[in-house]
Amino acid sequence: MIRNKANKLKNFALVNPSIADTFDFTDTFDFDFSQIDLSSAFENLYSYSDTPLFLGRFSEKDMYNKIETIGMIQHLETKGFTDINLAIGKEDYIHYMKLYWKDKIAENMLLDLRVSEHTFFPKKKYFEEGFKVEPYNMILIEWLSAKNPKEEFDKKRPQLPGQTSPGLGILKYCFQLLSDISNEVFKDGFLDIPTHMHGAIMYSRKFKFFDPVQEAILRAAIRDLRRYTLADISWGVLTGTIIERYKNEPAVYDPTEQIHYVSPRMKEYFDSRPYVSTFNKYYYRKRYYLKYGEMLRKREEILKSKKIEDL
Repeated sequence: MIRNKANKLKNFALVNPSIADTFDFTDTFDFDFSQIDLSSAFENLYSYSDTPLFLGRFSEKDMYNKIETIGMIQHLETKGFTDINLAIGKEDYIHYMKLYWKDKIAENMLLDLRVSEHTFFPKKKYFEEGFKVEPYNMILIEWLSAKNPKEEFDKKRPQLPGQTSPGLGILKYCFQLLSDISNEVFKDGFLDIPTHMHGAIMYSRKFKFFDPVQEAILRAAIRDLRRYTLADISWGVLTGTIIERYKNEPAVYDPTEQIHYVSPRMKEYFDSRPYVSTFNKYYYRKRYYLKYGEMLRKREEILKSKKIEDL
């Protein structure tokens, strides 16, 4: 399981009590807290309780009602899972929500979602000169996995690098859940740092890279490689057989922050002139192609010595 994902941040500085007292951010950042509305925050404070609360606010019943409202329970029922049990808890600073089919045992786990709360300060290079950079209060996806214990991989749904079990097709419900929660707990949005290229592609329906160059590279690759499967593209990255035409060298996937914004002020960043102009510059410049035959040969060689789930 991925832990301490905040240590992998590239475009943000992470602020927590342990370092806030020893680092003077005023030398680097210019803050404007005027748009942070806390007027109704105190209405939602909970008294101390031994009952576990997801993100300090939502009970197991609350969370079950939420996933039922957004259609996740109904979706699982169409997959043959009719007796769903939910568990929430906290390990250190990481909150988790797990869904089980029938008994709460490891082999029956359908979903494992783990998140943490952080305040992030973006690097000033992404903003126009004179723009007052604000801190973003975010939910960080530490771990998100879903598996279907009733199915096996096949030619139609091949195993992806790093994948241990077939999925359930519930990613869109997870994103809807996190979006709803972000609004209720006063967050600007949520983010992840996908380890694999195929993860970034799956997230791209609802997420954007904070770095406009990385966003342009991803969208250009999706555009140029649309004839290939997700597995082909993922293996293309791993084998170095996706080639950037301009440089005539292998494309490299660089894991970085992918964002789903919720608040208007974070949306403003993605709509800003610097972000859009930088994105357009690189999106129309980048061109990619896949050396398909070479990818197949290299994939075969890799799988002689390594398991696909370990990649």
